[in-house]
Amino acid sequence: MDFLIPEEIKKICTSLQSAGFEACLVGGCLRDLLLQKEPHDWDITTSALPKQTEEVLSKEFYCRETGIQHGTITVFADNISAEVTTYRIDGNYSDHRRPDTVLFTRNLTEDLKRRDFTINAMAWDGTLTDPFGGQKDLSSKIIRCVGNPNDRFQEDGLRILRALRFASTLDFFIEPKTAQSIHQNRWLLKSIAMERICSELLRLICGEGAARILDEYQDVFFVFLPELLPETKCPQNNPYHIYDVWHHTLKALENVPPTPDRRLATLLHDIGKPSCHTTDKNGIDHFHGHGKAGVSLSQAILHRLRCPKKFSDLIVSAVHYHDILYTDDEHLIRRRLQKLGEPLFFLILDLKRGDTAGQNPLYFSRLEELNRIETHAQKIIAEGNCFSLKQLAVNGNDLLNAGVSPGPQMGKILRFLLEAVISGQCANTKSELIQYYQTNFSEDDLL
Repeated sequence: MDFLIPEEIKKICTSLQSAGFEACLVGGCLRDLLLQKEPHDWDITTSALPKQTEEVLSKEFYCRETGIQHGTITVFADNISAEVTTYRIDGNYSDHRRPDTVLFTRNLTEDLKRRDFTINAMAWDGTLTDPFGGQKDLSSKIIRCVGNPNDRFQEDGLRILRALRFASTLDFFIEPKTAQSIHQNRWLLKSIAMERICSELLRLICGEGAARILDEYQDVFFVFLPELLPETKCPQNNPYHIYDVWHHTLKALENVPPTPDRRLATLLHDIGKPSCHTTDKNGIDHFHGHGKAGVSLSQAILHRLRCPKKFSDLIVSAVHYHDILYTDDEHLIRRRLQKLGEPLFFLILDLKRGDTAGQNPLYFSRLEELNRIETHAQKIIAEGNCFSLKQLAVNGNDLLNAGVSPGPQMGKILRFLLEAVISGQCANTKSELIQYYQTNFSEDDLL
């Protein structure tokens, strides 16, 4: 095997080896190299004790004791860094998250034995050390715990979500005993910090296999997202739909770009439907007001997950307005851009495409119109066409010079002029806007 490894990482390993210690690439970076992907992080495991690691490497590199109690030194070399950790055996995990104690060892296999999954329990120092069949599982696209799955998950409950995240992002399958243990131990997630759960969830839902994993492991996700459970029992008996709310949501999620904002907004977009579900005398289901109903539910979830406020506000707004009318009409597109702002406008546009792809195929022609709307919106933006007050060719000072008295009426007049520009009744030039105001604005418009 010939891996493309940065020279700085090679040098860290050879420096330790030249000092008489073992040093191997391990974990995720090796997994990615075997998959012919570029690693995002570099992990090295070594037989050197932490102080020995620091003594050897600090001669050539900047070292920082980032996890010295667990044997980890972070080593910085030019524009790259690596976590170098001593071979270790973990003690008990009383909090189901971190070992209470660690025992350093000279045995590489003992170190690999403590790791979560076989695909992460391999090491490379020019030859592959693979005592648990990780390379075979990697080739077979299998997620399998090292040793007894119950032990691994009892040690660290977050491994449950890590298993599902790997299965999603790598589009792998989870071997039966590991899968059974995930279901059995799902309640361990209640003891995990929500920030960690959120981090894993956002990466998971951006994976190629996200919809499949969300569906196969509903019970796991409902431990910390119980608001989604009613979707699984909510039919959609109307001409637009062929799936219940839950499976419609998953189908929509598969068809939006794999970014955290798009995927999470889509996962939550119909969360208000079960509470708004009505059936008319003809047996047709309706969900009037479900966007508004979804606001409080989404806010509760995003607060629980400790999402940043700006990100949360964007997601909640997308849930609220995802059913807002979008048509291929330039004036309406400008109004939507003005009301929503560019980030939310395009998020909802992507969400609408996913939403449509999760409906009855008879309505897939709507996708063509949504694509035209995006083209026109991008053209409006590129040409600098006016759809917001900051783009308006007049401001408060211009109105003062035109004889308008200071006060709250200023804002109303500016919004009146913006509407005139958006609707095509007036060109966006200072002279024409002032003239339009003098000719068409009346005191009644202030009421």
